[in-house]
Amino acid sequence: MRRAILSCAGAASAVLLLGAAPRPLELSDLRRLVSYGTVSIAPDARHVLAIQRHPDFKENKNVSQLVLIDVRTHAKRVLTPDRQSVQSPAWSSNGDRIAFLSPGGEKKSPQVWILPVDGGEARRVTDAERGIGGFAWRPDGREIAYVTEDEAPNKKAIDAHDDAFEVTKQPWTSRAAAVPSHVWLIPAGGGKARRLTSGTWSVAGGDLSYRADGKAIAFTRAPDGTFDTFFRTTPAIVDVATGKVTMFGATGASGATFDHAGKTLVYLRPNAVANVQNDVILANVDGTHPVDLSARFDRNPGSADFLPDGSIVTSAVDGTLSRLFKLGRDGSPATLPTGEVSAGAPSGARDGTLAFSGSTARDPSEIYLLRTGVSAPERLTSTNGWLASRGIGTKRTIAWHGPDETPLDAVVTEPPGFTKGKKYPLVLVIHGGPTGATRATFSALAGLMAARGWLVLEPNYRGSDNHGAKAIATSLGHPMSVAGRDIIDAIGVLEREGIVDSGRIGVSGWSAGGMMTSWLITHDTRWRAALSGAAVNSLLGVTSMSDVDEYAPALLRGDPYADPAAMQRALDESPLSYADRVKTPTLIVTDAGDQRVPTPLSYEFYHAVRATGTPVELLVYPVNGHFPSDPLHVEDLNRRWVDWFAKHF
Repeated sequence: MRRAILSCAGAASAVLLLGAAPRPLELSDLRRLVSYGTVSIAPDARHVLAIQRHPDFKENKNVSQLVLIDVRTHAKRVLTPDRQSVQSPAWSSNGDRIAFLSPGGEKKSPQVWILPVDGGEARRVTDAERGIGGFAWRPDGREIAYVTEDEAPNKKAIDAHDDAFEVTKQPWTSRAAAVPSHVWLIPAGGGKARRLTSGTWSVAGGDLSYRADGKAIAFTRAPDGTFDTFFRTTPAIVDVATGKVTMFGATGASGATFDHAGKTLVYLRPNAVANVQNDVILANVDGTHPVDLSARFDRNPGSADFLPDGSIVTSAVDGTLSRLFKLGRDGSPATLPTGEVSAGAPSGARDGTLAFSGSTARDPSEIYLLRTGVSAPERLTSTNGWLASRGIGTKRTIAWHGPDETPLDAVVTEPPGFTKGKKYPLVLVIHGGPTGATRATFSALAGLMAARGWLVLEPNYRGSDNHGAKAIATSLGHPMSVAGRDIIDAIGVLEREGIVDSGRIGVSGWSAGGMMTSWLITHDTRWRAALSGAAVNSLLGVTSMSDVDEYAPALLRGDPYADPAAMQRALDESPLSYADRVKTPTLIVTDAGDQRVPTPLSYEFYHAVRATGTPVELLVYPVNGHFPSDPLHVEDLNRRWVDWFAKHF
């Protein structure tokens, strides 16, 4: 392995209080953290809307509010003080009204509300029995298009308890047949809704895009109403007058968005080298003559939108930061100047000003503004500025090349008061995905571990999406064994700095990070302790029971149930096949109703390890979902995660 260590800009110097170093971060501090979700900038760039979230520990729920930020003064005002849940804010085209989703009145599910900017109360526009999955303003502001789920075709039979259902692609947690969702239209001032699309096929997600003349809407079409739309979707356009639907683009493509002039559109489709990475495609307004803009932009964008000049803006992870990129119509990429801010999906104004939520090494979430022609973003909020008085450690990036010359990197968090040359206990926290990446930004868990005096290593292995399609493709077919070697190499890079206590190394992760934890403890015995959270202990189990069961065959380059060679790869790459080798004290954690990584996989691994006599515990949270979402369970998990390693170090 060729080694090359690169310095990455770390955290800012800690604030000193009365001449003393900041006190270490504590679990109770995390109760004060605030995060920002969807951001929407006004057409005239004078104000920014954002979803502001904070935990309510008394009620054990997360509260989301709609805030309005004045770009000139940075003054922030809560627009929805009496609401506990708000999402998806969007300005009307002339900036006189704001639409958002929120429950309210007799409706417990999200509905579209419209709030006048110049004063007045928000008014509910929709009355969808099963709630709204997404919406869009018509460009002239006269109409709202929205997505809602159909009523089950056998509702009367279900009400009579004749409710057995046939499984198609539903996860093991399903309790009913999947029902499609479709597009409806309603006047922005309220009135009777009109159904626009119908059929056994479904609108996937809630992203809708009106053409500039308001006569057509682009959306993503799926063959049915199941959540598992991986590689099964197609972009489509529906004529607003007739309801005629026209599909275009390759299977697996999604997220079509019209430009401001209604001349072209952009969408994402799977990369030919690594189909778990997206390419950006520019096409005519009807979807014809697609041009792949990613030939020169080899990163994994989550979305793409147009700037006023017709160029395209997108965000993607590059190294250990999420950056904003501007793509010319010839595909020429330019990195926008966001500095050490890791940027989320941007929202653009008419003059090209961008607003986005971003994080840094010392701050988990703030709102930023990036004007055209400037060299750095402007921070509009300082909501989490109090973190400067806490010792959260210092972050840096290490980088090297794998045995096949693939570029690799990892984020290292050094504890407060770190001394070069001193040896520290080391805990690995491995990211999920595996098509994801660790960023050099604030992490509550890493901060808590650093406060204990430990080094924290968060490796980006082959399969991570921060170095392009070829780097991902090198792991396909062998996702665990290839990544496992990279993670061991990352430890070696850090050990050669002379700062690791090699007798006290722990390993942990959630989802694909749990998968890699389980893999590493079945193939290496150096670990003092391990925490394996929601782990993919069996690739067969994910292929047959998950809500994204197409994803595992993509990683394996073949369906195990249709291809004997893929079946062998699935067995060879599953930690469950090697559970008899585990010698590490292990805490296994899962939710009781995990639809993404089926809960039974944790039970299987627990019983297999337990049979060896190795100390192992299985902790199950009595909630649904892939990760606990309520504040008390999240806090409990963070506490147990840190305490497990403190117990064994």
